[in-house]
Amino acid sequence: MKIALLNIATNKYISFLPKLYTTANMFFLKNHEVDYFLFTNLNIQVNNCERKVITKKIEHKPWPYMTLYRYKFFTEAEEQLKEYDYLYYCDVDMFFNSEVEDEIISDLVGTIHPGFFNKSKDKYTYETNPESTAFLANDDGEHYYAGGFNGGSSAEFLKMAKTIDKNITEDESKNIIAEWHDESHLNKYFSINKPTTILNTLYCFPDKGWSSVPPKIIAITKDHELYRNEK
Repeated sequence: MKIALLNIATNKYISFLPKLYTTANMFFLKNHEVDYFLFTNLNIQVNNCERKVITKKIEHKPWPYMTLYRYKFFTEAEEQLKEYDYLYYCDVDMFFNSEVEDEIISDLVGTIHPGFFNKSKDKYTYETNPESTAFLANDDGEHYYAGGFNGGSSAEFLKMAKTIDKNITEDESKNIIAEWHDESHLNKYFSINKPTTILNTLYCFPDKGWSSVPPKIIAITKDHELYRNEK
């Protein structure tokens, strides 16, 4: 099988890339052929990486557009991405902490958000604006999913990417941006198209607050203002 790991890193976010790639080399689907797709505005050469790195040039935009447009970037790269069997997206400010193997091989993969796994549905932060295509009543959703790690077969992932991109474009035509951006739209999509594999919070967990069971994928604590306030 051919698998692609998709990451977005513009401006200061590129500083997270070495740790992500080093740990992905160690722990991410080691028994499969994996290429890394890096979406960036920077002219960089990735050295000493065990796997092939394919760079896709994108334009940097101010917050929140680099996260809001992630599925647009993937849709624009469809011709290359559809050559792979499976596609997985991981936030660049995360790293792999232990083996992530064939348990994630599935048509559509979502990850439970660590901030909501133990909360009642009325606490989920679904999009509340009924004019948004991401609008979701609490009774309509089953889980609250994290935006930081998801994936699936190339056909299903690209279908999801195109649907989310279309919905975000429709929202923008009405001057609407969902409160939690792409994550709001991801949750709406998963409420209609239930993931065939639902990963627990160990696949997207903060680097602080975990106890006896180490996370498999860890999100790095950072100063959000420092990284987001770039034009």
